[in-house]
Amino acid sequence: MMPEAWFSDKRAIRLVVAAMAALMALFVVFGRYLFLPKILMVALILLAAVLMGRLKPLVKDWFVFLAFIYLFDSLRGIIYILTCKLQLPAYALYVLDIEKSLFGGVPSVVLQKLLLHPDPLGNFSWFEKTLTVCYGSHFIAFLFVGFLIWLARPRTFSLYKSSFYLLVFLGELGYALAPTVPPWMAANHFGLLPPLTHFNIELFNVAIPDISNGFDTNPIAAMPSLHAAFPILCCFLLWRLYRWKGAPFYLYTLSVLFAIVYSGDHYVTDVLAGLALAVGCYLLGARITRKDREAPEVEASAEAESPLAGAVLKKRLLFGLGVFLIGVVIGGVNKTQFRLHPSSYTPDVPKYVDFFRHEGQYVDSYLVQAYFGNHFLALNEHEKALAYFEKSLGLVRNPIERQDARMKIAFCRKKLGLKN
Repeated sequence: MMPEAWFSDKRAIRLVVAAMAALMALFVVFGRYLFLPKILMVALILLAAVLMGRLKPLVKDWFVFLAFIYLFDSLRGIIYILTCKLQLPAYALYVLDIEKSLFGGVPSVVLQKLLLHPDPLGNFSWFEKTLTVCYGSHFIAFLFVGFLIWLARPRTFSLYKSSFYLLVFLGELGYALAPTVPPWMAANHFGLLPPLTHFNIELFNVAIPDISNGFDTNPIAAMPSLHAAFPILCCFLLWRLYRWKGAPFYLYTLSVLFAIVYSGDHYVTDVLAGLALAVGCYLLGARITRKDREAPEVEASAEAESPLAGAVLKKRLLFGLGVFLIGVVIGGVNKTQFRLHPSSYTPDVPKYVDFFRHEGQYVDSYLVQAYFGNHFLALNEHEKALAYFEKSLGLVRNPIERQDARMKIAFCRKKLGLKN
């Protein structure tokens, strides 16, 4: 086992920051852009625990937590499936109105107009590439921070877990209650904003398999932004323990926040909601775990050596395994649905109630009329779909749109038994 002194505050912070920085730098240097899967970080944590002879404490403290994280991935996907199947209300306009009230416009549009200038071949600069790596790493960064806390300040690990349980649960609840269109979709799919370049998605060129691949598809899971809330909550935890020694991670967090707005993945309003959520979960988590953190450290070591330690470990293993299997089953259902019925889960399938309530405002919008047509087509309401496709045909802006509208008109007429 490595000596406890080895995990001094400064050394532990430097270890985490150096590992994260080195990993991201390698991806930038070799031109590899991807979502870093959680399974990669889990494997590194497991390897480190084995090398330090701390496998049993790791399983006892981490297994249930990781099982719930994978379960929440699956719930994100099932929320989108239910939103589509049950035609639950989804939203596109309220967040736009908030952005315009706060900033007089939409920051994503302003930033791209000022900063995004690909070369004549369409290649992005080092700036966009670096931000894409930061964006792709944020969902493993919180595990880095958790591992650091578990090693250096184990009494605070209960606060870390409780805060993240609350954060993910409430974030998922937000996705269920207010499915919200992100800026890139508002711009490129509905024409509510000037076109935005979703450069991080264009840059992603590597996929590393993870257990939850295909489990969590949800293009309208934008409010609140967990992309923002995860690193922000980590910042509060690091500030509690290390104050300004955590400055490199705070800078990393700022880069993630900038990236998700600049790329059009989130509105600033989403980020502010993520900030509020992170603050609330941190404060509530601190209140819930206060007694655990104030207990003498000797109690933890005595508990680890007690005859009941083995029974506790077994119970947590079984419980964690049950949670994990539930997540895998739900995720498997999600993946099967997305693979076998892709047309039932396109961005046109949810019912964006703003457009239905204010339909008269969009009679001159090809993209919104096409949305109505595609929406009703996905619901097999061919007569309604035909009416909207015929409207969209008079609003087309280029030959591709004209061809698409004509094909869909012909398809609907055929389904209705009408002559073309």
